[in-house]
Amino acid sequence: MPQQPIEKVKVNEVEVDFVGLKLLINNEWLAVEARQLKLLHLFVKNHGKALSRNQIMNALWSDTIVSDNSVSQAVTQLRKSLHDDKDTPRFIKTVPRVGYQLIAELTFPEQVAKTVQSSRNKRLTYLVIGGGSALLGIGLTMGIIELAKPSLQIPHYSYESRLTSTPGPESYLRYSPQGRYLAFSQSDSRRSQMDLAVYDAQSQSVHVFKSTGYSEEAAEWSPDGNWLIYYRHDPISCEIRVMSVSNPVETWRLSPDFHLAYCEVGFSRQKMHWYNDNTLYVQQWQNNQPILTQFTLSLEGYPSVIKQEQVDNIAPILMDLDKTSQQLLFVEKKPQGYVLQHLNLQTSIRRAIEQREQEYWGLKWNESEQSFWLGNENLRLVSLNGESEVVHLPIGFIPDIDLNPINQQLAHAEGLINVNLYTLQVKSLAMQQSVDIQQLSSSARTDILPTLSSNGRQTAFVSYQRRSMDGLKHVEIWLKNKDKKAANLLVNLPESILPRFLLWSANSENLLLGDSQHNLYLINIYSRHMVPIISDYKNVEKVNWSSDGKQINFTTRSAKLVQNWRYDMQLSTTELISEAVVDIETEQQLLSVDEIRKINPSYKYYREIINVFLTHQLAELLPVENLAPSFMLYRPYIFDLGIYYVVKQGNVLTLYLYHFESQENIKIANIGNHEQDTHLMLNISASSDGKQLAFSKVEGFETDILLQKKEQNL
Repeated sequence: MPQQPIEKVKVNEVEVDFVGLKLLINNEWLAVEARQLKLLHLFVKNHGKALSRNQIMNALWSDTIVSDNSVSQAVTQLRKSLHDDKDTPRFIKTVPRVGYQLIAELTFPEQVAKTVQSSRNKRLTYLVIGGGSALLGIGLTMGIIELAKPSLQIPHYSYESRLTSTPGPESYLRYSPQGRYLAFSQSDSRRSQMDLAVYDAQSQSVHVFKSTGYSEEAAEWSPDGNWLIYYRHDPISCEIRVMSVSNPVETWRLSPDFHLAYCEVGFSRQKMHWYNDNTLYVQQWQNNQPILTQFTLSLEGYPSVIKQEQVDNIAPILMDLDKTSQQLLFVEKKPQGYVLQHLNLQTSIRRAIEQREQEYWGLKWNESEQSFWLGNENLRLVSLNGESEVVHLPIGFIPDIDLNPINQQLAHAEGLINVNLYTLQVKSLAMQQSVDIQQLSSSARTDILPTLSSNGRQTAFVSYQRRSMDGLKHVEIWLKNKDKKAANLLVNLPESILPRFLLWSANSENLLLGDSQHNLYLINIYSRHMVPIISDYKNVEKVNWSSDGKQINFTTRSAKLVQNWRYDMQLSTTELISEAVVDIETEQQLLSVDEIRKINPSYKYYREIINVFLTHQLAELLPVENLAPSFMLYRPYIFDLGIYYVVKQGNVLTLYLYHFESQENIKIANIGNHEQDTHLMLNISASSDGKQLAFSKVEGFETDILLQKKEQNL
């Protein structure tokens, strides 16, 4: 055992970084909760000794009274992180009537260094014997060093210029095939729609060439650069248009445009990819799901669609196509997170590159079948074998990237965003009215998931101290009392916890936090202490407090087996109540009002259930034809008297109420604008009487376009 503090250790084949709070498993660094590593650190310090439950409780919860169940859950979580099996343990052994023992083999950094040095000495001896020459030894050593270098070759880029400085976001960057023009969309002067603009590198000027009263987005060039296609949409229509750009750029605003295809209203748009003269790949929406569609075009007169077909089993929410090799990069949303994948469209061979819980922004091929650019919290070059290098750190975030095909100039959007919380008080649940809207949280942070107590006096919310859109740092739970001016910090969360929902107990003394990994945590607002209560269960959902606040009911699912459980807060025990085989196809069936009242955001199909219910109840009275796009943006809320939901029409956000008793759909108020999708979880919450509300809103979305120049290799 080393005498100095333990910062790193190898436990069997797993490398542990206690300072960085991470484990290296199967060549991938995984973030781990601090308490798990504190427990592992305790085991390492007492390697080979059986630790009692009291010893573990005293070390991990020295200032808090917890039960034996907390120790069991902590050990279970650590075993899960180490991929250990309690029945055939390789890391942690259960010692009956005593506690737990670390049985894994430990290797410390100084031992690794000695082993490496010994190996190097042996290799050097062999080289001297075999070659008999110091020069040969040096040459072989240099060769080994060269072979050990990463295969990812990082190009050198330097800042060249900023192209735009207009209010609002700029997005959908797209270079022309000849590299002269850079098309993009930007907010109009009223920030009510998006206009099409183009940067001309020859004259170094920007031209706005489409400003029609519609939103025009995601322009794409034909392979010969003579045609431009784009989305044109408003609250009630969406289509793909095509226009000629073979004339001088100053005359493009006068060019006639033509209908190419229709698209689904209200959904987010992705860049189109005109692969060759007769083939166009487009992300479309079908049954509220993204699909990849291949259009076959005719170029007689002007481009027109003569055939379209779906590319099987591809549901891209972000994609980029390398047109020289027909290699597709795309991101799909899965239950376990977002998966970045590579597909050869010619052979249909696909493979996953990486998976993560945060959404991807900005995706662009760099070298075919070798490397690509990623945006989000930084500008990163990534190889297909998983190597990665940060090339540029923005002030905020990077939502879009494109690469000039001629000189490799890199264009990227870069900017900042505010996400604020607001409270709203309504006087009546019966009519559109003037409402009192007040800001609840600070613009210095990203605050989401406001959740009101049943009496409307307390609002809990999740706060991120973020350098960028998804560089998650210092995740916290805050509490704002209606009678107090300032909000108070409840708990700090490990960065590995990504909150999905908050649920108040009936007495407003406790909160349940559900995360993306189906774990449940109990937070007491008086002690300001968080305790994990449910972990290592698959697909936890349908979480509900008992009426007395002493028990928590929840459901788990394994294949088609559904199990109902009850957690007793006083005993800290979990009991299986019932189980049954359920037909999954009935999950999203139409529910009655009484059944609707019981569901909350912990239900797997929460948004879909409400969509089905409202569509059936309101039929022709809905403010839009399809609620799904708005529900993807804003999570609705069910309270005792009805359902609050937000509809996005154009850029305008409108709050509606469906009243259970009167069966009326009531427009309550406009609550602001939403210019561009940010992939953040936005929601609305209400008190049990519906008079007090809290909601999150994206504001101050500002991006500019920056150019990075590729330096010539010396």
